Amino acid sequence: MPASLLGRLFGLCATRTSPRAANDGYNAGFVENRPVEFVTIPLLALHLLAMNIASAGPLVGAWLGRRERAGSGVNQRLGLRLIQRSMAGLAVGALSGGVILMLPHEGMRAALSRFPSDAYWYAGAELVFSAACMAGALWLMRGDRPAGGAAIGLATVTATNLLYHFPPLMAVLGELAADSNWSTAETIDRQTLLELWKRPEIIFLWAHFAVASFAVAAIAAVWPTSALAADAEGEAELDKSIRRLGVVGLSATIVQLPIGVCLLATDSAAARDAMLGQNLLASLAFAASLLTAFALMQALGAMAWGEGPRAVRRTGWLLIAVVVLMAATLRTSRDAKTRGGDVASPPRDGNSIHLNAGQAT
Repeated sequence: MPASLLGRLFGLCATRTSPRAANDGYNAGFVENRPVEFVTIPLLALHLLAMNIASAGPLVGAWLGRRERAGSGVNQRLGLRLIQRSMAGLAVGALSGGVILMLPHEGMRAALSRFPSDAYWYAGAELVFSAACMAGALWLMRGDRPAGGAAIGLATVTATNLLYHFPPLMAVLGELAADSNWSTAETIDRQTLLELWKRPEIIFLWAHFAVASFAVAAIAAVWPTSALAADAEGEAELDKSIRRLGVVGLSATIVQLPIGVCLLATDSAAARDAMLGQNLLASLAFAASLLTAFALMQALGAMAWGEGPRAVRRTGWLLIAVVVLMAATLRTSRDAKTRGGDVASPPRDGNSIHLNAGQAT
């Protein structure tokens, strides 16, 4: 049954031939809750940016504080501000992530129910531990003290703790929400979770997030640049710091290129086809994100070359655009995976629902 043009573009129109079975949400729930996606995409972008800063920000901030010498105090202020932003990012990231998980999405609810309750207590404890490490690093760097070994150690513990536990966990949840049969285990205990983390699609998404965190933290350290330098000496030191952070951000972004190719290669066929032309929204979001990412690389190069605050402003806005477009690509391509039929649906009661390209049979 053909749907309207609007339905073809946005997947809003679909008719059904059977009543909803208990587990139909794996394939149909995403389509029925399409308006939720317009909330999910900005929330996901906010969550990713916040957790990027929280993950690598303390380590980059401690590195900046370590570089402080007697003089302008610019690096010290940059480092302290970045760690403060990391603490705020952890709170915002945890809150936005929780909201995303609680949205009315049947597949996500089913995925969450497969984890034992103590997994969520453990995740909460890890967040509290990371926040405590950040607070300790901030306290050790208070005043005009350069970051010492203890502050760098706490920052390293924070970064490794967040980057080890949460990106692969969220990646597994996303895969299970899109396809319940991605793992056949009824309960995702710790041992099962560690085995799932070894899958290529999880490893490359994990690596992509980890490397991106350093690029985001480098930009967050100097954006915006106002009120950071009070005199000519401070301006000169700020310019040096911008160049160094531009090199960090550019290097991390370049490293993401081969990781991104591997991530695309290990994604499901339906999601990959959606990004490469089969789904209009996914293809547009993917193409726009690539173009914007190359513009971001050029802006980071300008930072590294020494163009100063103007390049920083451009880099900050381009970073936000890239993350929003990448979030849109992820959600729309997973929509295609959920509906595309390249994976088996959960067992049903004999009723069959098939949604493809705005049609239902």
